[in-house]
Amino acid sequence: MALVSRRTALTFAAGAALAACSRGRGGPALSWWAIGATGENAPLLLPAFERATGIEVAVQSLPWTGAHEKLLTGFAGDSLPDVMMVRSEWLPELALIGALAPPPASSALLADQFPGALASVMVEGQAMAVPWSADSWIQFYRRDLLAEVGHDAPPMEWAEWERMAAAINRRHPDRYATLHPLDWPEPLFGFAAQQPEPLLRDRNARGNFSSAGFRAALAFYKSIYDQGWAPKVTYAEVGDCYLAFRRGWFAILPSDHVTIGDLRRRADILPPAIWGATRTPGQAGAGRAMARGTSLAVSRHARDPALAWGLISYLSDTTMQQHIYEVTGDLPTRPSAWAGATLTHDPVSGVFARQIAQSVAPPAVPEWERIVTEVQLVAEHMVRGEFGVEAATTEMDRRVDRILEKRRWLLDHGRIA
Repeated sequence: MALVSRRTALTFAAGAALAACSRGRGGPALSWWAIGATGENAPLLLPAFERATGIEVAVQSLPWTGAHEKLLTGFAGDSLPDVMMVRSEWLPELALIGALAPPPASSALLADQFPGALASVMVEGQAMAVPWSADSWIQFYRRDLLAEVGHDAPPMEWAEWERMAAAINRRHPDRYATLHPLDWPEPLFGFAAQQPEPLLRDRNARGNFSSAGFRAALAFYKSIYDQGWAPKVTYAEVGDCYLAFRRGWFAILPSDHVTIGDLRRRADILPPAIWGATRTPGQAGAGRAMARGTSLAVSRHARDPALAWGLISYLSDTTMQQHIYEVTGDLPTRPSAWAGATLTHDPVSGVFARQIAQSVAPPAVPEWERIVTEVQLVAEHMVRGEFGVEAATTEMDRRVDRILEKRRWLLDHGRIA
């Protein structure tokens, strides 16, 4: 496979002369912090770049646990790398503290991107990184268990999905239609992403969880537990969810792209013939989901920004995104990358492609991960009987407004746009 396209190679060539100066200082010309499986497999990704440019790249592999804190510590200690792999939810915080250099104006790196992926790197109207890997949540399901109640796949409309779930419950009173652990926020926020109202209001400075749209999403989410279609358990209480899936404890497993590899590695207990995948249900058909994924960013204090953007150009090239899928399973953000033979002939990845194409970005505020945690905690209390839907959304807004208090102060004093 030719991992460097002609266009990308020309981009590298423009910066190759600068590399000699960087090497003259001693040590690698570029540094890159990569996370998770990507970091572990970075040696498989870089040889073509280094051969084409003569630029040596020093890679540090970080585990996902603690990577966020590592980036913040690196900024505080003036030790960030030239190029960073980051979760897109971290960009607002890194932009606020001045850690990032935005892509050059009208950068071609921002073209040929799914709308949700591109929106996820925008902070206050400006791109702060380049989308790199995309993800979403879809439904993995047991074909045989759904066939027992007359369905080839989970229905795409909430009302019909509920009728399917009730039929499964009647046929197997000791089993469940789906698995929604109470500490998984993704199912709830997937339903919320389908609503017309934003999740935050007043320039993202207050919660909007009392809106009619979110209440509808929360009511549907609550009904799944109230009707006994999902167990009221946390993920730790589930144990091995794939073994439970094989035993038929539940018929539908909502999950992300990692599950593709997990299921295929367990083909001895979960043969491909017994499971399938489809999109997330919505009120009136297949629904949108919350955009998830990673991006590549350049440090504001990168030693040579031109070389740093050259590396990002290489790593985010269409052909390289296809290669990364083959190496790590990470899904592309570029629609053109989905035309590759491996992805085109993989029906499960095709489901992800359609879901990702309809994904929407979460609010671009540094506090978003804290907001998700608090909202999900209130949702858990609701499911366990402490709140009704209306009281739960009121409590969510109260907690989120408290989290966003500093943002309101910064807006009031003109510290942020």
